[in-house]
Amino acid sequence: MPASVMTLFPFMLNGMEAMKIPLELTAEFALKDFRGASAGLDILKNTHDAQIEVSRNFLPLVAPLCKEESCKELLDLYQEGSNAFFSFYRKNLLRPLLRFYEEREGELEFLNLFTDEHPPQDWSVEYDRSNILLDLPGLRCIDISANLRHSIDNYTVIFAPRAGHHSNIAERVALFLRGQGLTRMAIVEQKCAEDIPLYVGGRRHHENFEGQVRQYTEILEHLKGKTGVPPHLVAVCQPGPLLMTTLILRPDLGKTFGSAGAPMHTEAERGFLTDFARSMGKNYIERLTALFGQTVCDDRPGSGREIFDGRLHVLGFYLLSMDQHVKNFRQLLDDLKSGKSESAEKQKAFYEWYNYVQSFPRSFIEDTYKKIFVGNELIRGDLVIDGKTVGIGDYPGSVPLWALGGNKDNIAPPLQATGHMGLIEAVPEEDKLTLVCNGGHMALFRSQTVLGEYYTKIARFILDRSDLTLL
Repeated sequence: MPASVMTLFPFMLNGMEAMKIPLELTAEFALKDFRGASAGLDILKNTHDAQIEVSRNFLPLVAPLCKEESCKELLDLYQEGSNAFFSFYRKNLLRPLLRFYEEREGELEFLNLFTDEHPPQDWSVEYDRSNILLDLPGLRCIDISANLRHSIDNYTVIFAPRAGHHSNIAERVALFLRGQGLTRMAIVEQKCAEDIPLYVGGRRHHENFEGQVRQYTEILEHLKGKTGVPPHLVAVCQPGPLLMTTLILRPDLGKTFGSAGAPMHTEAERGFLTDFARSMGKNYIERLTALFGQTVCDDRPGSGREIFDGRLHVLGFYLLSMDQHVKNFRQLLDDLKSGKSESAEKQKAFYEWYNYVQSFPRSFIEDTYKKIFVGNELIRGDLVIDGKTVGIGDYPGSVPLWALGGNKDNIAPPLQATGHMGLIEAVPEEDKLTLVCNGGHMALFRSQTVLGEYYTKIARFILDRSDLTLL
């Protein structure tokens, strides 16, 4: 499976590759012209400076009638004039040449962002096999706890979304909360569908809604077993309803529960995704996955598994926020051409992550579409898991909860992300925290402003309800 969303458009990629040829040649010629002109100017200036120094030493000898002070003033005047000439030459000839070269290099770098193969995505925090607490068929649970004496016993476990990208979208949230005192920290990584085996222990493995809930349960049981107390549960986007379902089925496995930008109550507010899903109906997703579905090839761990092409999912995200992406690309191109490397590198890193896609198990995306975006089954109280029907009314009153939404979020509008809070009557109001920030979907997980203003409150809410370590 191609790693980049751009492989959906081979003709566009070929066109970009063709555009790079004249840019590379032009940049190369400009650089050679600059280096040649710069070297020539340096030689000329050095020769001129040497002549002036010789004159300073010998002019009083060959012109004894001239006063020494007068000779010095004459040579200083000559030096000042020549310096002004060389400065004018460098500013008006060399700098434009260099600027022209840098602009072509910036344009090449911009094109490379879409044409080059990106490095595989991973977490920025260092970890090894010893940090992997569980390696399940579809998930990995990685311990990224701070290396210090912990003041609380509870793990905080961040569940990353399966949304066509690598799970490190959740990393900033995890690291920020860890820095706020939630030092026992674990992150749950979603595997690409191509790496999820079709059979586990000789039995068919189903990576659907129920399959995810079973794996979530196994992770929470493991973390509780390590410390003796239940962990704090944090859902970043899509895992929200699945993680809440897991908690309803096993209330003993959660100390607190929270979600950010999650489609928790998809009927609380209209949104493009839910409007589209309900207008198309439940059967639409099966037609879509049949049309664009694939089967994992034999050389991958998930050989034989039916999957949905993650490139199409990421393309949908592009179309949903195309205005913002066009604005971002214009700013990135300007930054690259003008040498603003710091801001350019941040934007490049984001799009290297955004364009590097992961595919979905077909059963997972079909279940998510039907149960969450069309049926809103958890809220309606008719979600069936392993033969048991559960709903929002079954949420355990003993587990405090929080929710964060963004008022510009077009994936999970603010009331979809927080509307479930008012439906949970079993939890006392003092054990609820509802927050809505001024930002879009990505800001909920990446914005330093949102982290500082809102996740500080979330961390305090969680810490106040933690089990203190007995020192």
